[in-house]
Amino acid sequence: CGAWTDRRIGVRGSPLPNAATCGQCGTPQPLDFAGRVDAEGSLDGCPRCDYHTLCIQKDFNNKLGVIVVAVTYALLLISGLPIPWLVAALIVFTIVDVLLLRLAIKRVLICYSCKSQFRGFAPGPMCRTFDLATWEVHDDVPPPTG
Repeated sequence: CGAWTDRRIGVRGSPLPNAATCGQCGTPQPLDFAGRVDAEGSLDGCPRCDYHTLCIQKDFNNKLGVIVVAVTYALLLISGLPIPWLVAALIVFTIVDVLLLRLAIKRVLICYSCKSQFRGFAPGPMCRTFDLATWEVHDDVPPPTG
C-alpha cells in the first residue's frame, strides 16, 4: 500500500523474524534476515526487497539540525561580538557538533530501493555512506509489493 509503518522487529538476542505485517493494510512483508545478517550481526543488503546496497546515515532529525544551526548563527550575529570572537565561537560550536555526531548519534541503515530503515545493525561490507546519485536513481522506482 506504500504507507509508512514503524515496526520493532526483535529484541537483542532473539531470532529475527522472517516477515513483518503492514500496520495500514495488514499485508505481510517477507524479510530475509537469515540471508542478510552475518554471524557478527552486520546487515549487508536489504532483507525486505533484496537490494544489494544500504546507505549509512546518522539517525538525527535533519530539520532540527538546520534549525539549531540557523538559530545559533542568528544569535551570534545579533550578539555584537567582534569578528575574531565570532569566528572562535563558530569553531567551538563546530567542534561540539562534530563530537556529538561522532559519539552520541547512532547510525541508521537505509535501503536505496525500498527506503526501509534498519536500526541496531552494524553496517556490512556493501553498506556505504549516503550517495545522492544512487538515491535519485531509485527515488522514482515504486517500492516492491509484498
